[in-house]
Parts: sequence; C-alpha cells; structure tokens
Amino acid sequence: MEKSLTIFVFAIALLMLNSCYYDNFKELHPESALSGASGCDTAGVISYSAQIVPVLNRSCNTQCHGGSGGGGGRELINYSLILEEAASGRLVSSIIWDGNAQQMPQGATSKIPDCDIAKIKKWVAASAPNN
Repeated sequence: MEKSLTIFVFAIALLMLNSCYYDNFKELHPESALSGASGCDTAGVISYSAQIVPVLNRSCNTQCHGGSGGGGGRELINYSLILEEAASGRLVSSIIWDGNAQQMPQGATSKIPDCDIAKIKKWVAASAPNN
C-alpha cells in the first residue's frame, strides 16, 4: 500500500511539473518592446495612409512592387491590391519570413525593421482598414 501511494504521489508531482508553463510577455508580444524609447509607436490605431503606405513605399515599391511589372506580378500600388495581399496572409508571411510565402525583401539578408513589421501586423490584425 505504501509503495503504491509513493508511486501515485510521484506520478502526480511529475504531472504537475510538466503542466507548468511560463509566458514571457516580450516573446508573445514583441511589438511591446518596440514602443517607448525606441521611437516605434504602435499604440492606438495604425493608419493605412500615415503608417502603412510609407513602409510599403520605402521597403517594397521602390524597386519591385511599384507597378513596373516586376515583383512577381504583385503590385502594391493602391489599397485594393494591398488589401488582397493582407487578406490572403501573404503580406505578413512574406515580411516575417515564416516559410509560408516567399520572404521579402527578396534576396535580402535581413527583414524589414521590426517596428515596420509590428505596424503591418497590427494593421492586418485590425482587418486592414482603409484609414
């Protein structure tokens, strides 16, 4: 009886140890580390015209997706075309390099800045409003 009680207590203790889970806020919400001293403002509503268009113009449209026929046929020159990429999941997938879309910028050794990624992700998560 004592042996089975010991085994039972050991099994419960083992289960309890395996059920522990540690959430690291900064890992779950990397955009939180961007605001404040870094100058990256992701608080509030992300504006398509004020925050998303400048990022796309700077990072995507200058050479590849600006309407010159390049960029694999994916132009990011107006809201409806950008919305299509956002709604399909390709926009975020390509800039976070998760393997579900071709990584952008193509041929780059690093992603676009984390602040820009955080803005795009937040805008897409808010249903990509035309604001």
